Amino acid sequence: MMTATTLLHELVSSAAADVPDRPAVIAPDGTVTTFAEFDRQIASVAAWLCERTRLGDRVAVIADNGAEYARLYYAVPRSGRLLVLINQRLSVPEQVAQLEATGPALVVGDGRFLECLPAVAPRIAFDSAEWLAAERYSPGTEVPSRPDDPAWLIFTSGSTGIPKGVLHTHRSIIAAVAGTVAGRSVRSGGVYLLPFPMCHVAGYNVLVQHRTQSTVLPMPAFRADAFVEAVQAHGVTSCSLAPTMLHALLAHLDETGARLPSLRDVAYGSAAIPADLLRRALSTLDVNFHQGYGMTETAGNVTFLGPAEHRAGADGDATALASAGRPHDGVEVRIDGTDVGEILVRGAQVTVGLWPGGRPPTTDGWLRTGDVGRIDDEGRLVVLDRIKDVIITGGENVSSREVEDALSIHDAVEHVAVVGVPDDYWGEAICAVVVARPGSDPAAEDLIAHVRARIAPFKRPRHVLFVDALPTTSNGKIAKQAVREYARDLLRRSTG
Repeated sequence: MMTATTLLHELVSSAAADVPDRPAVIAPDGTVTTFAEFDRQIASVAAWLCERTRLGDRVAVIADNGAEYARLYYAVPRSGRLLVLINQRLSVPEQVAQLEATGPALVVGDGRFLECLPAVAPRIAFDSAEWLAAERYSPGTEVPSRPDDPAWLIFTSGSTGIPKGVLHTHRSIIAAVAGTVAGRSVRSGGVYLLPFPMCHVAGYNVLVQHRTQSTVLPMPAFRADAFVEAVQAHGVTSCSLAPTMLHALLAHLDETGARLPSLRDVAYGSAAIPADLLRRALSTLDVNFHQGYGMTETAGNVTFLGPAEHRAGADGDATALASAGRPHDGVEVRIDGTDVGEILVRGAQVTVGLWPGGRPPTTDGWLRTGDVGRIDDEGRLVVLDRIKDVIITGGENVSSREVEDALSIHDAVEHVAVVGVPDDYWGEAICAVVVARPGSDPAAEDLIAHVRARIAPFKRPRHVLFVDALPTTSNGKIAKQAVREYARDLLRRSTG
């Protein structure tokens, strides 16, 4: 039974009342915590925080995925404090900059990350005596949290620039959770594996699963072999994967012959899935695929593309796979333009402000996403590109994603990122940065001809660079800014 909730910790309390003995979290070491135990731990940590910090303080976390991290998702907002999620994969100077910008009263996390930090704030390691005592702390007087109280401060991945802090309340996160449960038709009572870092917005999937009284298995870092072992050991029924992770998983399954019979649902985001990759996945995995489009500023996904459309796409319906699906009932999505333009989103799950200063990034309630898109004839959102990734060459606007899609279907291309580089004649020239498939040796001229045969000639790359791997952010997105800087620097040195 799923009851209505307005505060984050009520998701767990509700499950604890209905299914107290069902596992809520399985730690990476295999330790199982039931919903009843997890609910008590959340209350205990919240009470401990109330004695050591003040109402409204920030509490930062720097850690790998784990059960302790999941507790803080709920305990910090329950105590009336704001949880600040710091990416453990950032450099120490980058972490310090975010800590100095947010001014936490306490930093909690894995000891190996905390010991590298200078004295920017008091620190408590998960394995310290004080933290272990906190898990046994007797809950005291409840802090009266309200739906519009700040709950999480999440930094964007910085795939197109410097990460920015995004503020979410209980209300906005709960709205995103409810939208995903409905929009993706999330099943109850399963086991969900999360390989994305919990410091990113993808962590809201933990709450999605707890809303449906399902078990969460946080994975500290994605490795195909470890993923397969976890699915087989714990009967994982659903997971989230980036297309890059799916590539690696399929290669591992092909190599080892391993199978994943318990897996039923795979959700992905970060990038569209190429039809060839989808067909390979469907032939190997007997699962339903779900796509979601959203961002940190929306606390989760706002549109969804379901299994039927994925199967149609695998069978040749290119228009289905080109889209990101339809909005759920709790949001509005529109295009700022007559046909193609910036994607705007409005709804309860939209952030209340950016940090510092709390400035709302909205106009009349509409969030400007920074993405360019259109609505297709079936009412589905088609995401064309980031505004920053549109290349203006010879006066023409070219979507880098369109060129990437054309290149990605070439048999010799494993991964590709397309960026604009300065050009004295064209203003910007199109540059493709390519990872070739193992065993292939494509020529730049062949790839350029391949693109020219499929889309307008002015959209063809004028430069093709080959690399061993593309830089990615910790949530699996290609770090376009890093690719752009690499391509520009390499071309500048080769012509200088």
